Amino acid sequence: MIEYDSAQRPHPFVDECIQLFRYRDLILLMIGNILKNRYKRSMLGIFWMLLNPLLQTMVLAVAFGTLFKSALPNYAVYLLSGLLAWSFMTQTTQYAMGVMVGGSGLLKRIYIPRATYVVAVVGNGLVNFLISILPLALIVLVLQHPVSASWLFLPVSILVLAVFTLGLALLLSTASVFFTDSIDIYQIVVQAGFFLTPIMYPPSVLPEALSGWMVLNPFFLMIELFRMPIYASTIPDIGLTTAAAVLAFATLLAGWMVFTHKADQLAYRL
Repeated sequence: MIEYDSAQRPHPFVDECIQLFRYRDLILLMIGNILKNRYKRSMLGIFWMLLNPLLQTMVLAVAFGTLFKSALPNYAVYLLSGLLAWSFMTQTTQYAMGVMVGGSGLLKRIYIPRATYVVAVVGNGLVNFLISILPLALIVLVLQHPVSASWLFLPVSILVLAVFTLGLALLLSTASVFFTDSIDIYQIVVQAGFFLTPIMYPPSVLPEALSGWMVLNPFFLMIELFRMPIYASTIPDIGLTTAAAVLAFATLLAGWMVFTHKADQLAYRL
């Protein structure tokens, strides 16, 4: 019989990591369950993950393609590569905030690591993201956009994006439990950020005063890290890569510290 001594419990920062590893099978089951529940009422099912980015790209390309056609050849490739990275980060973090609050019933009835929900949501978002790269590859082939060895850098880009998204999801999901209004506030931030981040337009169209501040936009760094190997056919320079990686792991560290510090209070706050 296993005896549990709460006095010998490791620090929450470490204990939550240990518990997540022990419950890794549950996390995989939750990722699959999220996918099934998300598309079970859809006639297209999982194929919607392929069709949705194509439809978004078609609409935005028609609306804005003529404006930036001269500055951005193969505009659809530029647009979709930025849109996929943006959607992965923002939709995953928004979903994590809602799922954390929505899972209050289970958290109050049985013990599971509090971070399980957030990790499962980010894992689900990563699966969606990887599948959504297929329509991007299709557009690249149709438009005969150059494909180079720089695509081999994409696993690094995706890893950095996933680390940043997990850290941000931990921070925001903690905030959503203690401050319910943070969900609505973040939605406004996301809406404004979509137009303030060079997703549909090149950074060169921004006034010089604003373009200097763009390096402080964390989403811009992550999008460029993913888009450059695809659209510019170049590996991001060491400065961009280092800045994005440091930001991603710092966000994860901050998110994990805040989340684990408040983990024991989450079930009572929900």
